[in-house]
Amino acid sequence: MQTLKHPNPYSFKLEVAKNNSGATSFGGLPLLHKALKEIGLIDHMKDVFYLKGYLKEGGYQDHVILEAIILLMASGGKCFSDWEYLVSDPGFQKMFGACMSVDTLERYLKRLVVTEIVHDGTQGRVAFSTLLEIIHKEMISKAYELAGRPDKLTLDLDTSIFETTKSDAFFSYEMTRAYQPFVAYCPELKMVIAHEFRDGNIAPQTGYRRVIERCLTLFPQVKWTVRSDSAGYAIKLMDWMESKRITFYVTADQFELMREILRKHLEWQTYVSGGIKTDQECAEIAYVTTFSSQEELKLRAKFMRFIAVRKLKTGQLEIGAGKYVYQVIATNSLEKDLNILLKTHWKRCGSVEYAHSQLKSGCGLKNFPSGDFNVNAAWFSLAVLTHNVLRFLQEHVLPENLQNCEIQTLQFRFIRAAAWIKHKARQTVLRCSKNHPLYEIYRAALAKLDALAYRLLQIA
Repeated sequence: MQTLKHPNPYSFKLEVAKNNSGATSFGGLPLLHKALKEIGLIDHMKDVFYLKGYLKEGGYQDHVILEAIILLMASGGKCFSDWEYLVSDPGFQKMFGACMSVDTLERYLKRLVVTEIVHDGTQGRVAFSTLLEIIHKEMISKAYELAGRPDKLTLDLDTSIFETTKSDAFFSYEMTRAYQPFVAYCPELKMVIAHEFRDGNIAPQTGYRRVIERCLTLFPQVKWTVRSDSAGYAIKLMDWMESKRITFYVTADQFELMREILRKHLEWQTYVSGGIKTDQECAEIAYVTTFSSQEELKLRAKFMRFIAVRKLKTGQLEIGAGKYVYQVIATNSLEKDLNILLKTHWKRCGSVEYAHSQLKSGCGLKNFPSGDFNVNAAWFSLAVLTHNVLRFLQEHVLPENLQNCEIQTLQFRFIRAAAWIKHKARQTVLRCSKNHPLYEIYRAALAKLDALAYRLLQIA
C-alpha cells in the first residue's frame, strides 16, 4: 500500500477567487458596528450634528464618516490611506455597503470645528473638538451609569510626547518634532474622560486647572481624587484643589531647602508593599512651601503634607550628591498609613501612562495623517473615542479572557479574525470557521450586548 505524501508546506499555488466570496480578515468589526448602534452612540452622533446644522461631505452623513474612522482605527489603521485597504476587503464591502473615498475622510476632518484654546504661531497651539467632546461625554456618561454611579472617581493627569515628521510641528523638550497631547484618565471607568491636543513646545504644566474643571462639570456630585507627576506641582493649583475638596497626590519638585531636610536625620520606616518589605524607606517631612501672608502659611500648613521616599543608589545613571535617590509626594490626604499613601500615588503610572501607550500602539497614533494641526487634533480626538469604545466593549460586552488584554492583542485575537459574510433570506450572515474561537466569542458577546442595550434603555 502506497503512503500518501503531504504537500510541501513551503510551496503553494496562488489563485484568484472567481466571485466575491465575502471572505473578510476583519471578522470582529461587525460586532463593533452593531455595538455602536445598540449603545446609542450612532443616534447621538445624528442628533449632535443635526442640531449643529452640519452638511453632508461627498453625499455621506456625518455619523457615517465618523463611524468609518472609528472602524479604521479599531482595525489597526494608522493613516487615511489604510482606508483603501479596509474597503477593498470583500466581507467589509458586504457588511457596510458602498464606502466613501480617502479624500472624503480627510476633507471632512478639515472642516470639523476644532476650538483652539491657545493660538500662537511661535509659542504653540492647544485645541480640542467641541463637537466630538459632546459625543465623548455621552460615552463617558454611559460608562458611569453602568459602573453604578460611584460617588468617588480618580483623575490621572499626564502629557506624552508623540514624535512626528510634520514640518509644522514644534520641537519638544526631547529636541524632536512632536505633538504633546494631554489626557485625563479615569481608572474606575477605564476611559480617557478629557483631553487636549497640543504642540510639542507647550509646557507640560499648562492647563491643568482647565482640564480638571472640564472633568468636574461631567459629574459635579462626585468626590474626586487627582494624581499627577511633578508637572502638576503648582502651589496655586493645589490651593484651588483643596478649596474644591479634591484629594490630590502630586510628585513634588525638590528645591534646595527640601533637599537639606531630606539629608537630615528623619524617622525613616521600611516601605511595605503587599505585605512584603522592600528596599525603599519612607517618612513624612516638615516642609514649608512659599507663602505671601501668615494666613496663607497657616492654611497650607493645615492641609498640605509631604511624604518622602528614599532608595540606595545602584550606580546606574542616578544623579545628585549623596548615596540615596529621593522622591517627594505632596498630598492633602488624611490617610495616616504612609504605605497606603505611596501605593495610591504610584498606581497612576499603571493607568494614564498605560493609556498613552495604548493610544500610540493600538489606536492609530504612531503617525499623524496630516500636516494640518486641526486635522491632527480631530484625528487624536477620534482615536481617544475609539480607545474608549473598545474599552467599553471589553468591560461590558466581550468575554472575560478579552477584558484586560491590550488593544493590539484584542485586534489580533478578535477584530482581525477571518470570517465569511453573506446575504441570505434578507439578512446578513456572519460565518466562522468550525474550530475557531471567534464563534464562541460572538455567541457570548451578542447575548451580553442585547442585555446591555436593554439595560441602557432602562437607565435612560
